[in-house]
Formats: sequence, structure tokens, C-alpha cells
Amino acid sequence: MWGKGTEIAYETAQRTDDMNTGKDLRWLRWLPRLLHLLRILLRVRFLILLVVVMGGSAYALPRVAVAVIKSTDQIDGVKWTERDLPRAAMPDVDCKAGCVVTADGRVLWSRALNSERAMASITKIMTAIVTIEESDPELPIVVPSIYAEAGESSAGLVKGEKMTRHELLEALLVKSGNDAAITAAVNVAGSEDAFVQLMNLKAADLGLEHTHFANPHGLDQDGHYTSAADIATMARYAMSLPDFRDIVGRAQVSFKTSKVKHTLHNTNILLQSYEGCNGVKTGWTDKAGYCVVDSAQRDGIEIYAVVLGTAGDLDRFFDARDLMDFGFAHFRTQELATSGTIIGRAKVSQYLERTVPVAVSTDTSAVVFDLLGDIERQIEVHPIKAPVHVGDVAGEVRYVQDGKLVASSPLVATKEVKRPFFLVGWYFAVVKLFK
Repeated sequence: MWGKGTEIAYETAQRTDDMNTGKDLRWLRWLPRLLHLLRILLRVRFLILLVVVMGGSAYALPRVAVAVIKSTDQIDGVKWTERDLPRAAMPDVDCKAGCVVTADGRVLWSRALNSERAMASITKIMTAIVTIEESDPELPIVVPSIYAEAGESSAGLVKGEKMTRHELLEALLVKSGNDAAITAAVNVAGSEDAFVQLMNLKAADLGLEHTHFANPHGLDQDGHYTSAADIATMARYAMSLPDFRDIVGRAQVSFKTSKVKHTLHNTNILLQSYEGCNGVKTGWTDKAGYCVVDSAQRDGIEIYAVVLGTAGDLDRFFDARDLMDFGFAHFRTQELATSGTIIGRAKVSQYLERTVPVAVSTDTSAVVFDLLGDIERQIEVHPIKAPVHVGDVAGEVRYVQDGKLVASSPLVATKEVKRPFFLVGWYFAVVKLFK
């Protein structure tokens, strides 16, 4: 609508100007360009970015790209279509590959989990790991002159600039500087090739079976690939390193080196627009598409979302948001039992018919994935020998979901029972023999 109206307005202006030869209407010649610029600014994606920059929430705005649910998407390692789940329960996302993973490595949802793909600047997670583990925190960093191949993602480092290792990590992880990645490689290992060898050794150490590094920055290159599963493992490990966790959780950093004062803004916009978001890394190349691995923590539960290969820059954040929403909605703490709740009776062995109430010994709760079905309670009570004291163990209650134990608690006696008089005890024993 804007384009057609622009053309009509321009043609009208031209005819008027030719007829009147006046100067007062010549400004209309610029109208098409102005309207074209306005049309760009009014595109939905620009509005979303504007809201985010001004402190609003991308979380509340509608998705731009058409998302999909694939029949091959998996829930806890099984195709969702085989779990008899409603379609509405599934994440509706655009990414080519991805996963939702808990802090202890449980894969709640996945798509093409082990498919090998380009990883773009998500590479820098491993670059940071190796830098942290293979160098001293006090290592003096000097920016080399051999980073012409670094590409357009730059932290603005200057040849000969001196900085601390922590400042270098900020340039690497917050701004995603390719120049910072090469600077790390040269300063830590002496060369990019030597540093890449360290990256691959660490990948093997972490069990990353579908990952191989060819450079420290993530630009497309043969032999440089990973998978959604491996990225989740790499990100979870990196977040166990205090320096790494601290840096990737910052929306902005500032530091002054020997030559330049740097103010760097994080490329991960969910840090400012998603509740609990605390990391970790974005990426983009022609081959990889738009990528991100995000993490968030709420009520003691940390969720990781890996998104690989979306069509648009913001689509990756929409996908990450939706995947983390899915994780927090379905993987949550569930109260299973309250301490003192009586759930059975235990026989007292020296009596004929005497029993004692047994109860759950402690408050019992577990973080469960509710899409796997109801929690089944299994109670096992065994006879208890007198004298019985309050708190004596008389069994166990187990909570099982999808065939897996999620929690258990001892069952304890809630009343005292004295040992029977010895003649009575003998009598009971004889009676039991002939029963």
C-alpha cells in the first residue's frame, strides 16, 4: 500500500512541478525516499527492536516467522507423536535444530538433536573455556596484528592494545568479537592452529561426539561443526566456570585498555527482556543461519534452550523464549507428600493382630517433567519388631513416573508399642505356628 501510494504521489508532484515551474513543490521529489524509509522503520521487526532497546519486552510481542511443529520432534528422547500428547503441548518453533535441556543434562525437547551443523559464533563458548582453563588470570594480553580474517563481527580491538584476560573475555563473549577470538588464540597458545588443537582436545574431554573446531571465531569453514546436543553440553559446562557465567549474564560492559575505552553491548537481547535470563551466546553466518543458546533460572531451576538455523535475526530469540517457556511450564517442582502423612499400617511381629500407623518421614518433593504422565506412588511396608518407637523405619514410599524413580521417602512408625509379656509372647508364637 505504501509503495503504490508513493509512486502516485511522486508522479503527481512531477506533473505539478512541470506545470508551475515553482520551487515550492520541488521538495516532493524526496517524498518517495522519505516514505520508503518510513516503511522500513514501521516494519514489525524494527518495532520489536525498538521496544527491546527502550526497555520493553520482546517476550510479549507476536512472532514474525511462521513456526512449525515437526512429527520428528522428541519429548524426553521419544517422538511426541508416540507419546499420545496433544499438539498444543508442543513448542511451535522455526529452528532447523535445537533442544531444551535442564541444568543436569536432561533433554526435555529436541529437534535434529545430533545433526551436525555450522555453529557460527557459538564457537566462542569453547574459545572462552580454553582461554580460562589454559591461561593464568593475570596473563597480560596484547592484541596482535594478524586478525585481518576476523570478519565483520569485531569488538574494535586495536593492534598493540594491552588489556587483562578478563577484559578480553568480555570482548569475546559480550560483543562476540572475532578479533577477540584470534587475540585469545595467539596469546594463550601462540597461534590459531595450536589453540584450535586445544579446543578439539577439550571437546573430546567433554564427550562432544558431533563437534569439531577449525577456528576460534566461528566463521564458516570446512571441518567446523557441532550439534544441538553438544552445544547444550558445552554451554552447561561453561556456565560452571564463574568468570564465564558472570560475563555472559551482563547486558553491557565497559573497560579502558592501554589505548581505547570500550563500551560493549551484549548481542543476546533476552538478557533484558526475559525473566531470569542469565546467558549465554549468539551466532550468525550464511551457513549456520541465526543461532543462539540461552539460559534462564527461576525458582532454583535452570533451563537451557539451543536454537540453530532460524531464518531471521529475531526469530532465534522468539524460539529461545518459547522453548524456555516450555521448559519452565512443564519441568517444575511438585509436592509429593507432607511429613507425618499416614499412608499405611505395619504389623508388629510379636503380636497376632497388632499394627502401628506408618507415615512419610519427611516433606517430599521432586522436579518432574509433567508431560511424561502422572506420578505413581508405590508403598512397601514390612513388619516391625517390638518394642516399637516413634520414628522406627517400617518401609518406604517410592514415586515413579514413566517407569523411572523420581523420589522416595522412608515410612516410619507414629506410635509406641511395647514388647508383649514373655508368656503372652510365647502364646502368640505358638498360635502363629498352627495358623
